Amino acid sequence: MTTLARTAVPVIRTRDLTRTFHVGDVDVFALRGIDLTIARGEFVAIMGSSGSGKSTLMAILGCLDRPTSGQYFLEDIDAAGLSETALAAVRSEKLGFVFQSYNLLARTSAIENVELPLIYAASPVSGGERSARARESLKLLGLADRERNTPGQLSGGQQQRVAIARALINSPSILLADEPTGNLDTRTSHDIMDTLTALNRERGLTIVLVTHEADIAAYAGRIVTMSDGKIQSDRRNERPAAVPTLVIEAGGKGSPAKVAQADGAVRLAGSAAFGLMIVTAALQAIFRNKMRSALTMLGVFIGVAALIAMVDVGQGANDSVKKQIERLGTNLIVVLPGASTSGGARGGYGSASTLTVTDAAAIQRDDKSVAQVSYLIRQSGQILYGNQNWTTSIQGVTPNYPPTTNWQIAYGRGISDADEADAALVVLIGQTVWHQLFGEYTNPIGAMLIVKNTPLRVIGVLGSKGQSGFGTDQDDLIMIPFTTAERKVLGAAAPSQQSQANALYGTIGNPYGIQPRLTGYVNQIYVQAAGPDLVQQAVDEVTHTLALRHRIRPGDKNDFSVRNLSQIATAAESSSQTMSYLLAAVASISLLVGGIGIMNILLVSVTERTREIGLRMAIGARRVHVLLQFLTEAVLLSVMGGIAGIIGGLIASKVISLVAGWPTPIVWSAIAGGFLFSALVGMFFGYYPARKAARLDPIEALRYE
Repeated sequence: MTTLARTAVPVIRTRDLTRTFHVGDVDVFALRGIDLTIARGEFVAIMGSSGSGKSTLMAILGCLDRPTSGQYFLEDIDAAGLSETALAAVRSEKLGFVFQSYNLLARTSAIENVELPLIYAASPVSGGERSARARESLKLLGLADRERNTPGQLSGGQQQRVAIARALINSPSILLADEPTGNLDTRTSHDIMDTLTALNRERGLTIVLVTHEADIAAYAGRIVTMSDGKIQSDRRNERPAAVPTLVIEAGGKGSPAKVAQADGAVRLAGSAAFGLMIVTAALQAIFRNKMRSALTMLGVFIGVAALIAMVDVGQGANDSVKKQIERLGTNLIVVLPGASTSGGARGGYGSASTLTVTDAAAIQRDDKSVAQVSYLIRQSGQILYGNQNWTTSIQGVTPNYPPTTNWQIAYGRGISDADEADAALVVLIGQTVWHQLFGEYTNPIGAMLIVKNTPLRVIGVLGSKGQSGFGTDQDDLIMIPFTTAERKVLGAAAPSQQSQANALYGTIGNPYGIQPRLTGYVNQIYVQAAGPDLVQQAVDEVTHTLALRHRIRPGDKNDFSVRNLSQIATAAESSSQTMSYLLAAVASISLLVGGIGIMNILLVSVTERTREIGLRMAIGARRVHVLLQFLTEAVLLSVMGGIAGIIGGLIASKVISLVAGWPTPIVWSAIAGGFLFSALVGMFFGYYPARKAARLDPIEALRYE
């Protein structure tokens, strides 16, 4: 090997450089003690046959690979000892790469390909400045009119010129060209070499060229020949090929600053610009695969939409329950029958008949904090009008039951004390029954209905209450006097109970307008306290009275339940919230499935884009850039799916409200939670693919097929 004396300042120096690859149990010695010095402004061609080590040497000179031993100084910086972060900064600020296979992003325009190194520049570059410098670089290479063309719309020579323009965009001090003419025809090859030679002569750009063609090496001022990992000759080319003068317009940002050698965290100068760069790169990747991105978002969309809709429906149920309770008033108490037991199996409250009319009378008589008492008995049955029939809830009620429970009379009159005393054959009908039997525009007052084979005259129509908090139609009912229900429609009381009641009323008289013979069981007793502040006292008094009447011994369980409206509301809300949580949990499963889909697609994307990742690292991207880009892609996919899901969920909840008549208020906490959950899903499931992408070795990624 001939060592040439140098008077200029060296930009590249290697000392006893070696590179050994371990292939199974075999060691392959790619480089064997390379000593090479290249001065600033030189044009050096490295020649050799395949396997001579020239591409391995180029990878080390380009800071894409590390030597096994020896030293490599780049502008007096020991590049072999730099961290990954510092090496990325060197590639970004000092080196420009021109690859044999161009390595252009396929579905990206020429100007966007050229801008790529500026995205990862140490000093943030605005979008406008990036575009201006990219246009200038393309103009320099004669491609001003092709800036919007994708690589598929360019010839091989034009693609290589785009690659050269990209290599020059950061004004590097060294241009590394790895067989830049290997895939080009002879004429285009010489055009490319004319351009590189002009850049060397006019700009003083240091160029290191790898080639195995003698006519291409002839353009260089110095030719280094390699064989078997060693430099066989290093000679000057006294007659480099003549090239026409190329007018190079001034441009670029000047010489880059020195790269710090110390390890450390990446300086995020201009955090806003850095974040915008990452988001821009991620959005470009997403929109290059629109269909796949849309399908990836689908799982998140369905999950968030279902979550929003279910929470809105659940909240609507809660609100409906609250409104019902509010309409009933704050001083109302409900007494329910006890639980039945059969064969060791216990039913819930209301499964046994333990409340009677005499219980209601005793509460009215004995409990001082009670203002009034009403009760009802109910069954389901069929009613007829002409040729129309309808099955509904038949309720036998006391005259004071409708006003106590806030039922309004829309048309006609209510049930009177006289109707109750005479067991009159009269009936109040709900709005649903009216519409089903008579139609909306027919006056039902005075019409005769057949209720369980008993003719009843309609005296009034109840006002509408709509659906309950559990979706039950509250207007699908009729009300008849309690005495009429017990004696003529729904059945009489048992004889033993009749005798017991007559004996009781014979003793206490009948000051409450309740006939002594009415001793049957009731389904519910409604007690109205004398005032809101007396509700708890009324609960205690009613409980004490019924316990005495039912002979409940201390410590035994009551065969009845006394509840005020706050307890009922709490129970109803708890049940509704539990259902809402279950529905939200089911909807959240879709989000997890969507997150798994995002991870799967990104893993596929990492494999598909391995060469792209290697390219980004070769032009200056740090590992954190790659990590953040893929993580941002995952979060953006998830968040865009989440936003679409929020819109879809709101639309779905309103459709449910219109179709089912169910109130569905907007729950802003659910919207915020769905959005946050979708972002967290993207971060959680996107981290592993992003980390895998960031850990790729740049030289191996560039060689990936």
